[in-house]
Amino acid sequence: MDAKFFDGLYEGDSPNGAKLGMGLTGGDFWCRVEGCRNLYRGGGPFDVDFEKLVAVGDIDAGQIVSRAEHEAGAVYYYVLRDVNGCGDEVRSSVMVKAAFDGEGNWIKPGCNDVLCLRAGQIPGPRVRLVWYYCPAEEQAECERFNVYADNGSGEIDFENASGTVAYQGKGLYSYESGVLSEGTYRFCVRCESVNSIEGPLAGMVRIGVTECVPAEAGTLSVGVV
Repeated sequence: MDAKFFDGLYEGDSPNGAKLGMGLTGGDFWCRVEGCRNLYRGGGPFDVDFEKLVAVGDIDAGQIVSRAEHEAGAVYYYVLRDVNGCGDEVRSSVMVKAAFDGEGNWIKPGCNDVLCLRAGQIPGPRVRLVWYYCPAEEQAECERFNVYADNGSGEIDFENASGTVAYQGKGLYSYESGVLSEGTYRFCVRCESVNSIEGPLAGMVRIGVTECVPAEAGTLSVGVV
């Protein structure tokens, strides 16, 4: 039996012993002959407290994470470990991330963030946005990218998208705005999954637009002399 489950000194009434039901045996021996699953958590993927049980469930029970109390606005990393009928816990772990909004509601997992968002001025004057998307380990399949802008007001309008770009797999994407007046503009690109869940506000950029755009360079050629 793992030492952290042995609570004979406190008759099984310590926090871990109480969750495991060891008070029924005085904490002197392992009482879950069918085994169980133990739930742990932490504030980061490398900060999980494996000495403190959050919840315990039967070996074949589902939704054990739903039994854990959580704080509104918090982000947790949960780890589930099986324990056999002898009280030996496996060291391999299954980790999941769970985030909750300010009202304590679970935020459903969405697509990955867009990467390397850049903005540049092009003739018009207009703005061209360029970004990269990688679907590796995404929790929801991306369907499209929504582009939001502040129209020079300083506050991005997240209620009305300025445009959309269809998802076509891993790679680079771009979007060109309409004609803009001179000033400073802010843009945000958010992924939207096939189940209509938008990603976080990670893809944001600001750019100054001027009416004077340098002339484009001519064709550059190379020759042997």
